[in-house]
Amino acid sequence: MQDNWKIKCLVPDLPSAEDVLPYLKRVDQNRWYSNFGPLVREFEHTMASMFKEASPALAATRAERTNVATFSSATTALELMLRASGLKKPARILTPALTFSATAASIEITGHTPVFCDVDSDNWCLTPEIAKRISEKYQIDAVLPVAIYGYPIELDTWAEFQRDTGIRVFIDAAAALGNQLIHPDIPICFSLHATKPFGIGEGGLLVASDQLVERARNLSNFAFCDGTSREVGTNAKLAEVLAAYGLAQITRFPEVQARRKQVLDQYIALLGEEHFHPLTKDYVPGTLLIDAPGKAAALERALSDARIQTRKWYFPPLNEHIAFQSAEIIRGDDGTLLPHIDDLKNRLIGLPFHAFLTESDLQEIASVVSKVLES
Repeated sequence: MQDNWKIKCLVPDLPSAEDVLPYLKRVDQNRWYSNFGPLVREFEHTMASMFKEASPALAATRAERTNVATFSSATTALELMLRASGLKKPARILTPALTFSATAASIEITGHTPVFCDVDSDNWCLTPEIAKRISEKYQIDAVLPVAIYGYPIELDTWAEFQRDTGIRVFIDAAAALGNQLIHPDIPICFSLHATKPFGIGEGGLLVASDQLVERARNLSNFAFCDGTSREVGTNAKLAEVLAAYGLAQITRFPEVQARRKQVLDQYIALLGEEHFHPLTKDYVPGTLLIDAPGKAAALERALSDARIQTRKWYFPPLNEHIAFQSAEIIRGDDGTLLPHIDDLKNRLIGLPFHAFLTESDLQEIASVVSKVLES
């Protein structure tokens, strides 16, 4: 069904048919369409090199033991990361209530128990400090922080938390490919969905130690070994055609990020950086939310009236989803229920953010937003 939005919130920026054609011809020549074909292996190898080059602090010897596996989606990457981790069931996994439902679903589906908590009021994330306070009062077996809205997580402090507490840490960095560095001791998942900055249509990545990557990859192919399944696996492999899109996207990704950065800079010039996440001045996020204290609902209405599409990522929070009503919720220090997330609910609204916004579009959006902010 056609929508009636004048300005859309998200528009995928994928390689054109011409960009992908040389890779598709290779698929035709190979006649290899799934099951870890040559394009999938090349894509994984190239992405592994990119991650290692972008993480200069990573010791060379440890970088060699860090690898990449592809999956049919970021959700299956999360699920198989947890399955391959060796966590005993049911592990109590701490995760923020402010995230996409796939984060908690991956915990439930793999036989573990999600434990929802609040986020930091300044960076909108679950931090090591929050996790440490909670782990001193409650049983926590693992932590699954989220690189919210595509802003990166500082991994050295999470690695320190893991060493100090013995509690395993896994990262959901779905929208943060291009921003999030890697760490040899912390597995990280990324999304390749069409709406993400590095989109290929659908897919996911796991960046982790060789051992964890190989086990997760094996589980994605029915856990076959010598023609039999040693355990219950699934089918979560990336198709060769999607790897073709991935290889083409690698070539054009700097251009994609540059155009997104140009749009972001215009937003900041029009509205001021104080209205956005504090890392917005340093990173191009996956989605752009404006911080309008107490005015999120009014801003949503005003933009809708102007036929400008918005999104309420990730509200309502997961503790309000029917699917997760049985999950435990860690209350705030004052006994209130997730006070910072509750506050953000009335502050944040997702603005249109993609590389195809024109200067006129941005001026129109900024005009509506400014009127609401000044009212």
